[in-house]
Amino acid sequence: MHGRRAHALRLVIARGASRSDGLQQKSAGNWPGEPSPRARTAFEPGAFEFLFESLLEEAVRLGATDIHVRAGDVVQARVDGVLVPLDTPTLNTADTRSLAARILESNGASERVEDVKEFEGSMSVRGVGRFRANILRQRSSFMVVMRVISDVLPTFEQLNLPRAIVHAPKIEAGLILVCGAPESGRSTTIAALINHLNTTSASRRHCVLVERPIEYLHKSQRWSMTQREVGSDTESFEDGVRSAIMQDADAIVIGAMEEHSVVEAAMRAVEAGRLVIGRMQAPDAGSAIRQMLQRMEGEDQQALRLRLAEVLHCVVGQKLVPRLTGGRRVLATQLLYMTPYVRESVLDAGSFDNLNDALRKGRDQYGTQTFDQSLADLVLAGEVSFEMAIKLAANPLDLELQLRGSR
Repeated sequence: MHGRRAHALRLVIARGASRSDGLQQKSAGNWPGEPSPRARTAFEPGAFEFLFESLLEEAVRLGATDIHVRAGDVVQARVDGVLVPLDTPTLNTADTRSLAARILESNGASERVEDVKEFEGSMSVRGVGRFRANILRQRSSFMVVMRVISDVLPTFEQLNLPRAIVHAPKIEAGLILVCGAPESGRSTTIAALINHLNTTSASRRHCVLVERPIEYLHKSQRWSMTQREVGSDTESFEDGVRSAIMQDADAIVIGAMEEHSVVEAAMRAVEAGRLVIGRMQAPDAGSAIRQMLQRMEGEDQQALRLRLAEVLHCVVGQKLVPRLTGGRRVLATQLLYMTPYVRESVLDAGSFDNLNDALRKGRDQYGTQTFDQSLADLVLAGEVSFEMAIKLAANPLDLELQLRGSR
């Protein structure tokens, strides 16, 4: 599959190059039927932007997750978790600058392209789809990374989330954290949670999403959906969260909970009776809880632990794991609910290291699970190799014994 997809992506470049060559022939006085000019080592002026849209269209169709555009290199696409160099001419600084300028313009940015060092926004291509766009400077030229955003809202089943996740959003007020490394699918999991609320809720309510950039688009169905982008619709995550309370929000989604002020605003929103779903960059639930405690206001650690235990409802930790058969990676998940076992671990600093034991013990009764339990399920389902699971396990020996006993 990997080879066929890479080959298909190369074909679209070849097709686009042929169309561009035709334009080049006309401008040079050559017409179809006459000998083609020699292959280019660089794009003709203005041709890259046209070809890039063709590439994006094909990449979406074939399931690429990211497109990398860098001056001095060919275009690369991440297919099945691997970066594939495409058969394109080498890009120059004018090519990447024009793409960066287009992204800034589409986001209504006030900065001049020459002044930009980093920028995160979104981009839509008519008839193709939406993309999260990240601009950065490297070696005094621009690089752009485009993340494909599906226009189809995901379901829990499609993402391989545990069955017990369905209970997470069924509360009036509480804090749900979705954590993982960058590019681990946190935004997609949050989109699935919101989509579930929006399509299954028995009563109509109001959800305010504060994001940077807006990724998945949610249309109002059973819930009224309000999506605000930091920078264009609100000044900051903190302002967006505080305002959402005054905007009669029943649920608030926070696209990044890395700042102390945003964490405190989220805590107060929950304490004011809202459901809050936040995205955090943390490898697992334990790390997410530690970060929350570090960013909350106050000096008394025991009081902070008690406050967090009162509002925290659920933590979803996730990792993308290579499949046994290749292809797109599969999701391994850790699922925490505030069970009596977990509450004891959160309140008692001395027993916090036993959090994984609390999740393991609560699986049958509450649906909680550790990453290792999720990995074991994936091995038994034939999704992940035994060797890969052991490599990624928090307790390799225990997982090995469990899997050998299941064979």
